[in-house]
Amino acid sequence: MKTLEPVNAKARVLVVDDEKNIVTVLKAILEKREFEVDGFSSARDALDSLRKNHYDAAVTDLYMPEVDGMAFLAESRRLYPSLPVVMITAFGTVDSAVDAIKKGAFDYVTKPFEQSEIVQVVQKAVNTSRLSRLDVEPAQEAIENVVPPILRGESPAARALRDSIARVAPTPSVVLLLGETGTGKEVVAEEIHRKSDRAWQDLVRVNCAAVAGISVEQEIFGGTKPGRIELAHKGTLFLDEISELPADAQGRLLEFLETGQVRHPLTGDGNRFDVRVVVGTRKDLQKAVKDGAFREDLWYRLNVVPIGLAPLRERKEDMPAIVDGVIHRLNTRLNKAVTGVDAACMELLRSLPWPGNFRQLENTLERMVVMAGETLLVPRHVPDDARQEHPEDLSNFREIVRRQTHSLERELIERALEELDGNVTRTAEYLGISRKGLQLKMKELGIKRDGETI
Repeated sequence: MKTLEPVNAKARVLVVDDEKNIVTVLKAILEKREFEVDGFSSARDALDSLRKNHYDAAVTDLYMPEVDGMAFLAESRRLYPSLPVVMITAFGTVDSAVDAIKKGAFDYVTKPFEQSEIVQVVQKAVNTSRLSRLDVEPAQEAIENVVPPILRGESPAARALRDSIARVAPTPSVVLLLGETGTGKEVVAEEIHRKSDRAWQDLVRVNCAAVAGISVEQEIFGGTKPGRIELAHKGTLFLDEISELPADAQGRLLEFLETGQVRHPLTGDGNRFDVRVVVGTRKDLQKAVKDGAFREDLWYRLNVVPIGLAPLRERKEDMPAIVDGVIHRLNTRLNKAVTGVDAACMELLRSLPWPGNFRQLENTLERMVVMAGETLLVPRHVPDDARQEHPEDLSNFREIVRRQTHSLERELIERALEELDGNVTRTAEYLGISRKGLQLKMKELGIKRDGETI
């Protein structure tokens, strides 16, 4: 089995710039970080080396005599399509660098650049290159750690959600995520992106409800600065709360979905972008269409692959797996060592309605993990405000504890009886109670001995 090489373990990088001093500076910066660097002041010489040697990444100036950066990019992609190429451009020529990214460049850096900036970009390029070459089966433990908590569990809803993600992720289809607040629409969008062939590009997010009026239109389509669609080129765009999109923006989004182009509202000039679109909503879009608040033609374009996300109250059987996943992540992030929740606490968590769904559960568990002095969470660690969402459960709390206590008592007594061949006297001595007390407890719990009910 191959293993992932350390990112800086002599990763080999090709650098080309017609200014020899820039090549010297880049070599010094990268070699200090333990990259192996081959530097050239001629793109032709660099391409000759590329044909003969293996590289993890390439860095090239955009404007050079004879063979410029765009020509170098085109030839390198022809030779090695998966080789990440980082473009270096002077201030004021960013548009050309953006055009290079549209044509397959990995990223760009503007001159003058900070050392940390170029190192970070090259390191990311090398990491991407090496990951793309891996052909391994991840360990089960690693898989478990990667799976988001809301996707864990074996309920029909959990299995259906995982299956839908697996089926839709490799396709370019528009996905519509439907679910209440806090059901994890953004997490599902991230998982779709992560499992797609666009995973090495950006997932760009826009909450349409968080930006008002004309601002959200400029945010998505651009104005004085690039819009989110342009930033998501070759990647994925997630538009949450799509029902809040203003009418004009709805029309422009429809045009983009149909043509792949974004037109300037004044000049009419169009730019084409390759973007996978995922949208989310907590509202009924069909009702919004009937009410005249949402375009019917846009609704049809978005409703290609609808995926419904069940609320937490409908996934009670998944609660142990979800809670375990959340606590694992919290331990890592908060440097804690909580082992889990006890049976009574789990029963209480299951009984609550969680109107805020997974988001509310995660926030509640974080507070419990932070404030608990023990490694095992118990019912008293559940915050009052979480319980107040479901006041009838407070009145039933003693009953919940009683049932769990009886369950534990039954298990303990039955195990002791089995180990001591059903001898009540010896079992009572082992448990530290009187024979009469054990008989009464066995009768209360309905424990049978020799085929009879005690």
